[in-house]
Amino acid sequence: MVYADEDFYKNKYLLGRKAAISSGFPFYARQASQIMDQYTFGRLTIMEDVPEEAKLCCCELAEVIYRQEKTEKNASGKTSEKIGTYSASYGSSQELTEAAIRKQNQIVKKWLENTGLCYQGVC
Repeated sequence: MVYADEDFYKNKYLLGRKAAISSGFPFYARQASQIMDQYTFGRLTIMEDVPEEAKLCCCELAEVIYRQEKTEKNASGKTSEKIGTYSASYGSSQELTEAAIRKQNQIVKKWLENTGLCYQGVC
């Protein structure tokens, strides 16, 4: 189940801002929804009406997943770069994955922590 559609993303989440995901939103929303199901132990799948907080969470997670994918393609492990007296830092794929998981956790907590959809200690 996908918790937010492209119309909700553009009109309710972005509120007039430029969309980060120009194409393929349904794919990223599905990925985000799967992550949300892990944190909520599938509680959203049995709900008749998906709460707005869950839809907003789905949109923000979708953007983060999109940006992470884009960064991984372009950066090849580079985490930072400085041009004046050139300097570059690289991170392992494990470090990048751990950072992505931490970011996803923060987003889920931000939107779903007070909804009763998560167990305490998980969100």
